[in-house]
Amino acid sequence: MLITADQRQNLESLIELAARGRALQHEHDNPEDAGALAELVAKHKDVTAQKASAAEVVETLRTQVADLTAVIEKKNRLIEKKTAELNAGTGLTSRDLVNLQDEIAGHRDKVAELEETELGVMEELETAEAALSEIETGLAEVTAAGRAMQTSIKDRKTEIAGELSEVEDAARKLKAELPDQLVRRFERNVAQGGPGAAILSGPHCQACGQEISGMTWHGMIGNDVNETYECEECEAVLLRRA
Repeated sequence: MLITADQRQNLESLIELAARGRALQHEHDNPEDAGALAELVAKHKDVTAQKASAAEVVETLRTQVADLTAVIEKKNRLIEKKTAELNAGTGLTSRDLVNLQDEIAGHRDKVAELEETELGVMEELETAEAALSEIETGLAEVTAAGRAMQTSIKDRKTEIAGELSEVEDAARKLKAELPDQLVRRFERNVAQGGPGAAILSGPHCQACGQEISGMTWHGMIGNDVNETYECEECEAVLLRRA
């Protein structure tokens, strides 16, 4: 099909717009930061698991400290009670008094042992809480980075949607200036996943790569530069480079 010089210019512009539209659509469907976001999601999952494990350690140590404190308090109450009995001495023989003193001393030794154990557990708890706090800080940073990246991707997709709309509007205007038959061929190729049309710079279809026979190519060279063709393989509209 032979087209006019103006129609040729419109077709060339349409080819450029279609390429631009494909690039935008690819970027929309495959965001540049998608890989980085996936890494952040994986890291968030990993750090969340670390937090759960660290929190479990902290909770276990806190329980141990609470249990030790309760035992120590119980022992101290018992010491107070036994000390009061010793001081009162009511109904107690000398042997009873000695035994009571030994019992109180034993309880005090046990309290000292428990307090030492509690101190060690409290030190472990302090270390575990610091580790948990550090993990929580890291998790907050990963979460913030992920949200910021999600917002960035969303904003870019919105921007791309606007650009695609502009491309589509411009393409419709160009198509209105082209022959209906050529437009139908163009849109049919696009529907099949092709570019719609391509500029030939040599004996190969720039849409699918199919080689054009030497005879056909020489025939194209001899024809008017504004003559359009259809690829025998992919049916894209072809236009020889001026």
